[in-house]
Amino acid sequence: MQYPFFQFPNECQRNEIIENPFRIIEHGEPNFLRYCLALKILYAIPNRDSECDEFIRFCQENDLLQYISELDFSRYPEQAIQFYSRSSGFSSKIINSTCRAQDPLLISKIRYYLKHLHEQLTRLYIDSLFWIPKFITVYRGQRFSLKEFQKLVQFHGKTILTTQYLSTTGAYNIAVAFADSKIHPNESLQDEIAVIFKISILTKNSRLKPFAYIQEYSHIKDEKEILISMGTIFSFIDIYKRGENLYEILLTHDQAEKEIEEKILYNAIELCSIGTTITIGAFLISMNIHIPLDNDFCHQPLTSLLEEYSQFKSKNIINLEKLKAYQNTIKIKQLATKIVQHSSTASPTMSINNWPMGVTHNHLIIWLDQHIGLNNACVDLKKTLADAVNLTTDEPLLGHEIDRLILNEKIYHSTRELITVTTIEQCLQLINTNRDKRIFLITSGSLGQQFVPDVLNTFSCLKKIFIFCQEIREHVNWAIEFTDNLLMFDFPNDLLARVVYDIGMYYMQRAIDFRNSNDHMSALYCLYYSKKLVIRANRIFQPFVWFSLNAIEEYITREENLLPRNLVQHILNNI
Repeated sequence: MQYPFFQFPNECQRNEIIENPFRIIEHGEPNFLRYCLALKILYAIPNRDSECDEFIRFCQENDLLQYISELDFSRYPEQAIQFYSRSSGFSSKIINSTCRAQDPLLISKIRYYLKHLHEQLTRLYIDSLFWIPKFITVYRGQRFSLKEFQKLVQFHGKTILTTQYLSTTGAYNIAVAFADSKIHPNESLQDEIAVIFKISILTKNSRLKPFAYIQEYSHIKDEKEILISMGTIFSFIDIYKRGENLYEILLTHDQAEKEIEEKILYNAIELCSIGTTITIGAFLISMNIHIPLDNDFCHQPLTSLLEEYSQFKSKNIINLEKLKAYQNTIKIKQLATKIVQHSSTASPTMSINNWPMGVTHNHLIIWLDQHIGLNNACVDLKKTLADAVNLTTDEPLLGHEIDRLILNEKIYHSTRELITVTTIEQCLQLINTNRDKRIFLITSGSLGQQFVPDVLNTFSCLKKIFIFCQEIREHVNWAIEFTDNLLMFDFPNDLLARVVYDIGMYYMQRAIDFRNSNDHMSALYCLYYSKKLVIRANRIFQPFVWFSLNAIEEYITREENLLPRNLVQHILNNI
């Protein structure tokens, strides 16, 4: 059936202004709370084969089949982001138009696609948690009618929520292009306002409403697109006039917005559960949403879906898994304290102080892994990393040659660049013995979970820890609290490249310190080493990421200009 109470944009409306994608949050408004809870349930419903057919039928009944391909959706649901980014109008004509109606019944008709989009965004978000900066700023350019803009201005100082998926960009100039009148030269801007949204996001707070960089999956590769989930909460901080009919609006998503999101879900459950324990199925029926459900899911109470509810109601309940982790942490803390107190008894085999001096004498890579730490395991992989950071060797292996090295079994002998160990106690002894050096620590996910919290607090020589695991998502729950200090990888070439790059950046920081002390010769040595390592990281990591050399080369030029030509040439001949 068609839905006359909801109008989809027709052909002549395609170039018209997009509607306001935000709404004010109303904490005590029952319909708003039920709407938020219904969305949570629709995303959590187990997948059924009939959902795809229902979505296609919905599009057919509303003359929207031209925007979808039945074959694509039935065979490739994991490509939800690619479908969203199509220029055909799929996202704006079907997905966002439906979502902006804020009608859970309508939204349930497209849940097949929404769930796959949410799942893919969640995977990308989790995978990015351990390399993305703590804060990011993204931009969105959009034109509003004067009437819609006046409504938007009334949101100033309030908390708002996205009623659709929000396409943003990391580049300000791209956002300006989307809002600029020049892209519609035949239309008058007399009654239109161009708005640039500047959005600041605390990246570690978005697990419930994920966002992700989708440039790799987008049909338009140069837009640097970041896709933000429907239902994400922002604070409308301020508005600035930047020109004739051009305004900039500042939005933030921080810890406060995360707490508001949790409170909304908690209040929604309380509202719907007064005096009784309502099931998921009963709630959906009360919202006039009649969809086939598995009996087990249908009869679950609402509280079973929301871990936030449990956090509000059960803070005093002991979690056995957390208790076990806490006990392990206490043991590690006691062991670390003991090792620090008795550092004079450390085994001489764990020290590199007597090794030949070289360009790497003031830093060390330690690799803790029960398997990789064995002398006869992953030998070529470890040798590749050691060679990559050894500035006296020839060029190391390229990225496509590294994966096969994990299975290569020979005998690996620790070098001054890399020492491997198999136990936490060995690792702690080694860190303590070399605490005067900058240590780059690699560990497995399982061992990292046991000792990361206290080793970070005990040893200042550890700034970041690299986690190398089979599945990043298996370690997110414990690692999420340490994202500022952890980098997590599940591919060896990604890991090796980042370690090499970070050591390169360490040399750059040393160069800056030497420069500030007027030791320009040492500064230039370190800058050349830094550049060499970053180039190697790029060769290992290609073609997925390219670490910029611009800053290093600028510093090199400055230092070279401060030294005699013959001295610069002497340094070049000796690196």
